[in-house]
Amino acid sequence: MALYESTFIANQELTSKQVDDLAQNFIDFLKHAGGKLIKQEYWGVRNFAYTIKKQKKGHYVMLCIEAEPEALESLNKKISTREEVLKLINFKVDAFSANTSNLAKTDED
Repeated sequence: MALYESTFIANQELTSKQVDDLAQNFIDFLKHAGGKLIKQEYWGVRNFAYTIKKQKKGHYVMLCIEAEPEALESLNKKISTREEVLKLINFKVDAFSANTSNLAKTDED
């Protein structure tokens, strides 16, 4: 199985709970497709450099996953059909950082 960092941006009008539920829905789908979640980070609501689907901000969520390419493709299709998701990007990586990303929101922020 390959390693991927999958980051999606959700509509700014969603609550944090709704974003968590959305991410959990994707994680459950991934597990059902044979993939595995390694790490999840919530990066908070951030401003865009340009308007995306008439939005100026969005919730950023990164999922570090281990999956076969077919499972990732199925997940991409599922994410793309959700209108709450404004953008999605995937990167194939060799390894995940054990540290929390500098972009991740913490309780102290």
